[in-house]
Amino acid sequence: MVHQYGIRRTELGTHDYPKQLLSMAKPPVGFYYRGDVSIINQNRNIAVIGSRHVSGRGMEAAYRTGYELGRRGFNVVNGLAMGCDTHALRGALDADGRCVVVMPCGLEQIVPRSNTMLAEKLLSGGGCLLSEYPVRTPVRRYQYVERDRLQSGISDGVIVIEAECGSGTMHTVRYAVRQGRRLACIDSQLMQYSSGNRWLGSQNGVRVIRDTVDLNDFITDIQNDTVYKQVTFDEIGMKLRGD
Repeated sequence: MVHQYGIRRTELGTHDYPKQLLSMAKPPVGFYYRGDVSIINQNRNIAVIGSRHVSGRGMEAAYRTGYELGRRGFNVVNGLAMGCDTHALRGALDADGRCVVVMPCGLEQIVPRSNTMLAEKLLSGGGCLLSEYPVRTPVRRYQYVERDRLQSGISDGVIVIEAECGSGTMHTVRYAVRQGRRLACIDSQLMQYSSGNRWLGSQNGVRVIRDTVDLNDFITDIQNDTVYKQVTFDEIGMKLRGD
């Protein structure tokens, strides 16, 4: 059934269900979408995330990262938040790339409302919006955390642009660790609000991106489906959970 907003539903076991989610311990039984959900299985996906409170350098780094991914045919994944998410999506779209956004509410609404035009632009550019929640589901705080697991879940890798340790960005990092996703961050010395970057950069198995060469190396690893092992993921996961 197609809702009046063009919202459809896909379920576990169907051809358009994102294959990456099958590697999760408890993949969602289904979710709603607007746009072209098939791009998730057709292309590689990298989540480009970071804080809403972002510096000028963070904005630039998010845009450049999104642009490079879009140029190379990757889908840029995030939650449409203000700050790093927004600039990464704009970069990807300017490179004629595709974007996948995971929403914490029903898809008849856009959160934040100030990014409504950006959401429409990514849809018209062949991207898609996803949500586990049916139409008219309002936003609740815990739903932001729940959607974070899908951001990393559908992605082959996660890049943190700029974030403090207390940022909601670190929820997605936790899920990326548990799901065994490749993980990278911009060098904390290049960012202003970067205690999260600094912590991540100190962990074995996390790639620190200092320049375009580092970014391209991370992209190429995923593009070539290189065997990648983060030998300290179990240790990192324990630290993130406070075990």
